[in-house]
Amino acid sequence: MTNLDHLNVVATICDTGSFQLASEKLNKARSAVSYSVKQVEDFYQVQIFDRSTYRPTLTRDGKALLAQIRHLLGQAQQFEEFVRDLKGEVESELRIGVSSNFPIPRLARLLKELKRDFPSTTLHLEIETASGERQLMAEKVDIAIFAAPTRSPFIDYRDIGRMDFPLVASPELIGSEPDLVSKSALGRHPQVVVKSSDEKAPDTGLMSEAPKWFVTDMPTKKDLILQGLGWGRLPDHMIEREISSGALLNLPTLGALSLPLCLTKRAEHHLGPVGRRIWESL
Repeated sequence: MTNLDHLNVVATICDTGSFQLASEKLNKARSAVSYSVKQVEDFYQVQIFDRSTYRPTLTRDGKALLAQIRHLLGQAQQFEEFVRDLKGEVESELRIGVSSNFPIPRLARLLKELKRDFPSTTLHLEIETASGERQLMAEKVDIAIFAAPTRSPFIDYRDIGRMDFPLVASPELIGSEPDLVSKSALGRHPQVVVKSSDEKAPDTGLMSEAPKWFVTDMPTKKDLILQGLGWGRLPDHMIEREISSGALLNLPTLGALSLPLCLTKRAEHHLGPVGRRIWESL
């Protein structure tokens, strides 16, 4: 059988869409990436990629081979993680991707337990916007929490609730009668948008007619909306007090938005003791 590292290169090319991006992700020279593909093709006497197109595309044989490559790589990773588990090894590091919409205080009790029971494990909380699935599949995080309107067959999902995203604005911007605000009237003011934390992930929920103001975090978005500078959707837990006091008004203009909130991991990823505690606790 050919080297697993060569097979991983093939899978990475398919994930990233090009030899160059695969070389950057794997921190390998472009020539080393091409060499790995040639090794696999020569060993099995099969052409994996059609190189006549601008971007490498899989041949019919390549598509069939890729499915088995992914399965084999997943099995190899599970084996490595099983051996670490068998030896009682606790993860030295664990990376958790958390949506900027998620109420972090909800994690407080669990984080205290992890601090007590796994003091040697370093936790990384990666706060992301509209990029949870991509971070997970790119192996930038081990576990991710995000609102998941769609489901991928390559990800395991555990439903942990729902999150509502009211459309809000201040009375200073739209007056005191939110029911009378039309879509065209709303489009005359800036829509405040938290830009995706992944440059390759599209910004979602944009209203084409409205000018856009982009920010990098939820608190800034909330502050701009409170000051009457624009409008947008915010997670309900962030604005309960402002809605109650009348500082922000819930607009029915674009309809309600409610999404399932999910704890996720890659389907082939075997969690260690710390990861399992998180998976089971939430």
